[in-house]
Amino acid sequence: MARPDNDNTSLRFLSMVGKKSYAVSLPIEIIRVLGWKKGSQLMVRRQGKKIVIERVD
Repeated sequence: MARPDNDNTSLRFLSMVGKKSYAVSLPIEIIRVLGWKKGSQLMVRRQGKKIVIERVD
């Protein structure tokens, strides 16, 4: 996949995980900038038609 002009945007696909869950991979650059690590606890919530993901401190 070619890198988009805007580094804050990346096309991703929704994948099925098991029978009742879905997953989206996140670009490593974004994970590093946010300081997230493997095992970080994340809060996922819906805000209108958007999904917000925040690390729980």
